[in-house]
Amino acid sequence: MQKIKDKIVVVTGSTRGFGYAIAESFLEAGAAVAVTGRSQQAVDGALASLQPKGRVSGFVMDVREEQQVYKLVEDVVKEFGRIDVWVNNAGYSNAAGMMLDMNPQDALDMFMSNDFGLLQCTQAIMHYMLPRKQGLLVNIYGNGSFLRPASPTGLYGATKAWVTSFTRSLATELKDSGIQILGFSPGMMTTDMLTSPIVVGKRGKEMLKNFGFVLRFLGQPAKYASDKLVKAVASNRKEFTEVKLFKPWTPLLGLIRVGWENITKTGKTPEFELHYQEAYQSKYLNTKDSK
Repeated sequence: MQKIKDKIVVVTGSTRGFGYAIAESFLEAGAAVAVTGRSQQAVDGALASLQPKGRVSGFVMDVREEQQVYKLVEDVVKEFGRIDVWVNNAGYSNAAGMMLDMNPQDALDMFMSNDFGLLQCTQAIMHYMLPRKQGLLVNIYGNGSFLRPASPTGLYGATKAWVTSFTRSLATELKDSGIQILGFSPGMMTTDMLTSPIVVGKRGKEMLKNFGFVLRFLGQPAKYASDKLVKAVASNRKEFTEVKLFKPWTPLLGLIRVGWENITKTGKTPEFELHYQEAYQSKYLNTKDSK
């Protein structure tokens, strides 16, 4: 893609899953890419498979650590000369289940990565892009971004609702600044976040009893969504736009596809493994009063 060729792109949380697919798609489109991960081992593993596809470098960075975030901006500019596109992808869902059954610490951990980390990355890259009056920021939305119930990943959905609100407010604040902002909702993807999820509590287990079928008719490979993201970046002309891959007709088309696969015996349920945990019980809970 001509609009992407030779662009310098940073993708946070890109050593696996959707972030890795985003890095791969940008490389295939001719961009130079900086990938990041929390450990050197993860970064080295991603680089080993991405380097044959184009110019790519890896950096160890935790979005929760402000110093590391600002250092990443400096290091990427030092190596590549500039930054054209920054993709805030780092984040995760640590468990599925009823929100009242979840460990509050898990909620805090998700918020620190999905929201607080995104805030720090955005502040750091805007300090670089705003004086130059150019650059594109991509924030990755998720289940919950459009304020519909997100169970059985309600806490994760709440973090993504925050991302959407933050992105829309930021776009208003940066109007006429020269910065482009893209909110991208990739839909349900068959990454390890969904193929090897932790399920909390009996009610959570019940909610996921049909998970395999849902994953089959709604799940898409991460590469499908990442290619769509790169095309959206290449074609974007607006200061602020949102792209949502999941359409109102997506479930119907999924059901039709699965039905055809069943008739022709050409499809199968994606492999997945659920890992069960007991519902959280606070040590401060008075069990007598709760009965």
